[in-house]
Amino acid sequence: MIARDAEQLVPEAHSGAADAVRFPPTAPRLRDRASALIGRLGALAWLYLLVPLPLVTDWIENGRPPSTARGWITEVCGGFVIAVLIVRVRRDRRALEALARSDGLTGLLNRRSFDAALASECARAGRSGEPLCVVTLDIDRFKAINDRFGHAAGDQVLRQLAVAIGASVRGRVDTAYRLGGDEFALLLPATTREQAAVVVERIRSFCAVHDPRWAVGAFEFSAGIVSLAAGESAEALLSRSDAAMYGDKVLRRATG
Repeated sequence: MIARDAEQLVPEAHSGAADAVRFPPTAPRLRDRASALIGRLGALAWLYLLVPLPLVTDWIENGRPPSTARGWITEVCGGFVIAVLIVRVRRDRRALEALARSDGLTGLLNRRSFDAALASECARAGRSGEPLCVVTLDIDRFKAINDRFGHAAGDQVLRQLAVAIGASVRGRVDTAYRLGGDEFALLLPATTREQAAVVVERIRSFCAVHDPRWAVGAFEFSAGIVSLAAGESAEALLSRSDAAMYGDKVLRRATG
């Protein structure tokens, strides 16, 4: 529902461009499916090999499996307890990993996650030949916002932009990150620069509709949109995106 609402929030002036630009479907390859399967199994899956350990050790000790129903019940209960403990350990590990990858204020992924994902997506795009866009976003005059409205309001502006980003990108395909401070980044696989520009306009429109201060220019952000070039490294791509973002910021100050 949020994604459909985000589509409707694009102004009519941009609706023609949005209709003309279509995101190509992302078709996973066999290698991608295998990687996804391993990811779903998750870390520490090998611990489940310990579930039959009580039965195996008893078999080794006695030279045969349990011969009574009571013996089998004991072994099954021991294995069940081990399985429950493994589930809890893996769940706690996933929770800690999620905390380590996420930004506490906005709920987006953090800079550490971005660096790893950028390198991975650049390598994937290099193999497949599909386009890859990186967008860096930076809130304009953020220090002035904190000074005028207070730091609590500044935090709320960061959350608003994070919500707008989440409502404007493709779930399970695009990823959004807070790099630190008032700087954000988007990774848009299978996306051209023109398509990425449509996404940025959707974010602006979403912000403007949900808070009038974005509409009147009290809150604004600058964006740097770049597409991966052949043979380009992740570091060079990010550097170009930063440069494009600062160029956009200078232009906005000159025209504002």
